[in-house]
Amino acid sequence: MPAGSPPSPDFLPTLPEIGRYFTGAWRLMAGDRRGLDRLDLSADGFWRSFAALVVALPPTALSWLEFERVERAQAAASPVRALAAHALADLTAWLLPLLLVAMAARHIDFQKRIVPFVVAVNWGGALLTWAFSPFFLLLLLGGQSGLTQGLGLVIALASIVLTVRLIAVATACDYALSIAIVTMMVFVSLLSFAAVSDLFGLVIG
Repeated sequence: MPAGSPPSPDFLPTLPEIGRYFTGAWRLMAGDRRGLDRLDLSADGFWRSFAALVVALPPTALSWLEFERVERAQAAASPVRALAAHALADLTAWLLPLLLVAMAARHIDFQKRIVPFVVAVNWGGALLTWAFSPFFLLLLLGGQSGLTQGLGLVIALASIVLTVRLIAVATACDYALSIAIVTMMVFVSLLSFAAVSDLFGLVIG
């Protein structure tokens, strides 16, 4: 993992840079390894890729709003507490799998692949969050139905498939390893939401 810390003045990328990173991530999801050419794989680019968390914040917050307005059976005791719970769960679900892969890298012959893995997963995650945000708008406007439940399942499956492809192409690893990594990511995400739900005494996922 690159040494140093993210450069504070330029930590947040410009809109053209975000567009380039999103294009690169999409090309990787489409199976084109040349998408890596549009990502910044330098040490600074590695740390700046965590700005994807900030870039993904608006559609992520939209998903929190949708859950609180549409899916929660009753209002949370404290909106601030509910917001904190959602934020902590999503932050843990995003960062913890990256840390686990980094810790296991030596044992799975992944050391030289960590940088493209982290950069691609960060920007790919932000891209998918924005791409699927209209679904949450649809739920806010129309509520839940059999159609939206089916659409939600399709979106979840599409997200998993695209992430598997993204990791496999970005790191040039076999699909078995990519599937194992994504399975771990999904499992950690579920555990994160369960743990945070217990911590805050709120159902958030």
